[in-house]
Amino acid sequence: MRASTRSAGPARVVSLAYAIGIVLGTLLLLLPISKVGPGSANVMEAAFTTISALCVTGLAIVDTATYWTGFGQAVILGEIAIGGFGIMALSALVAVFFANKIGLKARLSAASESGLAGLGSMRSILRRVFFITVGIEFLIGALLFVRFVTEYHMSVGKALWHALFHSVSAFNNAGFALYSDSLMSFVNDPWIQLPLDVAVLFGGLGFPVFIELFRAARHNLRRNQGNSGVREVWRWSLNARIVLWASAILVVLPTVFFALVEWANPGTFGGLSDGSKWLNAFSMAVQPRTAGFNSVDLAQAHPTSWLAMDILMFIGGASASTAGGIKIGTAAVLVFIVWTEIRGETAVNIGNRRLPRSIQRQALTLVLLAAMAIVAATFYLMLITKFGLDRILFEVLSAFATVGLTTGITTQLPAAALIVLMILMFIGRVGPMVVASALATRYSQKHFEYPKERPLIG
Repeated sequence: MRASTRSAGPARVVSLAYAIGIVLGTLLLLLPISKVGPGSANVMEAAFTTISALCVTGLAIVDTATYWTGFGQAVILGEIAIGGFGIMALSALVAVFFANKIGLKARLSAASESGLAGLGSMRSILRRVFFITVGIEFLIGALLFVRFVTEYHMSVGKALWHALFHSVSAFNNAGFALYSDSLMSFVNDPWIQLPLDVAVLFGGLGFPVFIELFRAARHNLRRNQGNSGVREVWRWSLNARIVLWASAILVVLPTVFFALVEWANPGTFGGLSDGSKWLNAFSMAVQPRTAGFNSVDLAQAHPTSWLAMDILMFIGGASASTAGGIKIGTAAVLVFIVWTEIRGETAVNIGNRRLPRSIQRQALTLVLLAAMAIVAATFYLMLITKFGLDRILFEVLSAFATVGLTTGITTQLPAAALIVLMILMFIGRVGPMVVASALATRYSQKHFEYPKERPLIG
């Protein structure tokens, strides 16, 4: 049986929605009112900024703080908000689309394991995504507002704008800042860095995990109050367990690593107090997945730190989140496949659940396609630019994983390289979802099997 042509529905919706947003955003930034000084931005500046904002990346070829007017910055903020909310909403749309294409038993099983059980109608899903997004952005913005007013003596209007812009940029993992040096001016300020780090972490968890966290909290509250019928312990879905455990590991271990590597580096941590060193090590661990803020000069960081960031950028955040990368779930599946093979077992088990073979194939396919895109782009940029492998690979991964971090070479790249980065940002934002949806809905069933034969491996 061949897959229906309707399986391309989600792919078309996602791609078309982002394409329309890119065109409209570019036109708005081309208006003279968007640019400081006489004239207007050129097409490359407007298009690159739009794609970077809508794909919540943060790479820039012009200074956001000085090149764009308040109107232009508001356009960028709107693109970030739409891009972040849009990817979570479209992820929910794809989930609903899948649910309507499979049987009831499979639907209930998939919903239970993904944390999407009982979410309700599409309108209900969108409402929850919206309120979660706005609620977190409001709380983070309020903390930043108080700090800007009390410590940096900003006017109420300026503090409100800066708090709003950076809270939205952080939660949506965009990494755009209203400061020419990103967050380097706040290198010793935990009251600015930590709220933004928390917003980045929340944005990278994903909508299904958020829903499950809220439901677990409500369940435990009712259970502790002794409500009848609420005596059982909350059972976490497989997706939530993977995301929460992996997120914790991918924060703690890199924090220690960056502290050890950069502790005495005069270009990064060398001149800071011990507390500030740990603060910035934590930020360096959080931001590559996939926010794009930097509190120290990454151009001065040790190449070993660049390599560690490459890995973090490639992994990214959770599915149905504002983060990019191949996603935590995909990386976790690969780890468990390898572990199963090392142990000589026949089935891949995570906790007390067996992983379907279709999921394993999807994860392998997604990672291989991502690696091919990254390698191809790296080869091309090395041919047309003067920079070495470490800086080029960092830039390519930053674009593909929609991170926005750079070693300082973005503005020095030729137009052809910038076009490649724009394509990578678009692919990295919508590609994983499109590929995953296509793989999940395309299937064919043969009524016979060929004889088995094993090629040599290793």
